[in-house]
Amino acid sequence: MPQDMQLVQVQYILRHGARYPTLQKMEGISEVYELLKAKVPRSWIRTDLAIPNNAALLVESGRRQTAEIAKRMAQRYPLLMPKSGMRTDAIRFVSSDFQRTVATGNEFRHVVDSANHSAPLSIIPLEEDNTIAMKFSCPRWTTAKALVQPDISKEQNTFDNLYGKEIQNHISYKLGISAAILDVNVIQTMYELCGYDVSLYDNHRHWCSLFNKRIAALLELRGDIKYSRVYGLYSGNINKHIACSLFTEIMWEVDRAIRGPSSAVSIFRFGHAETIMFINNILKLDRALGSVESPIAGNMSFEDILRRGFRTSKLIPFSSNLGIELYKGSGSQFFFRLLLNERAIRLPECAEDLCQLSVLRKLLATDIGCDYNQMCRV
Repeated sequence: MPQDMQLVQVQYILRHGARYPTLQKMEGISEVYELLKAKVPRSWIRTDLAIPNNAALLVESGRRQTAEIAKRMAQRYPLLMPKSGMRTDAIRFVSSDFQRTVATGNEFRHVVDSANHSAPLSIIPLEEDNTIAMKFSCPRWTTAKALVQPDISKEQNTFDNLYGKEIQNHISYKLGISAAILDVNVIQTMYELCGYDVSLYDNHRHWCSLFNKRIAALLELRGDIKYSRVYGLYSGNINKHIACSLFTEIMWEVDRAIRGPSSAVSIFRFGHAETIMFINNILKLDRALGSVESPIAGNMSFEDILRRGFRTSKLIPFSSNLGIELYKGSGSQFFFRLLLNERAIRLPECAEDLCQLSVLRKLLATDIGCDYNQMCRV
């Protein structure tokens, strides 16, 4: 970083750490366990992944992930971390109202502020949350989600017709069973079990042993067809702007820091995968993450599958995070830098990682100061 640059503020949005599957996912996992219990080793069947009381709860590995990230943040931003004599509002921790995000936020705060010099974690009630878990307070989004289901089915059917037989034959061979009992939805759940094995148990030897790089990439695309339409830019117009209240708040804090750097507030917000995907829509990060601009579709070539920008394994793994650093240059110039999962990411509008703040203002111009309630009305 140039010598004449002063870091004034950071704002991060962090997805919660590793968690148990949701209740809906557990139903699919139970079906796979029942179907394959005589076909796979008993050690592959993790019953805790299908216990309803566990649904979506943060797990111990998720706490460890969060603690490691918090340690790195404390090392990266020592001047901004809470210490004796610092204002209690100099750093703020905010969470959506879910066990997994609250637990993640409290773990993070404990690591960076073990002496409790900052204010406690603030939790936004779900019915009032238009900045982190915003989809729950936006009826228009719920309506749009239902409208995209036929398109998801159409594109996944196209994918299955093109790649399904290859995937079924591969898994059939690996397990030594008939491909007839392995429809692609079942295999998709098996691929998700591989993800849980890695995230929750650091185990690559069970379900993951069934997938080579090609089959894994194909199945990730099949899942991304859904995510790209439910949360991405390939859905209704609401997804392009639903993060507008969040960015209005972010830029309000940026302007506050510019008016008085000594009173700047650094904020860590704890949310969900969709929080980061909605941010992605406004910033159009796909352009920086990949070289394929065509919409995600079931008939994509394998080369385009690998080159696409919207790829959930890179964008929203457990404990994923997106940060905005604010810098003061010489005179009255201010700059920003984006970090995705702790690595600098450059927007196409920027010549360098460190970019003039005016570029970000221009990119966000139509969303700052939005009327969220009016926009979300059906």
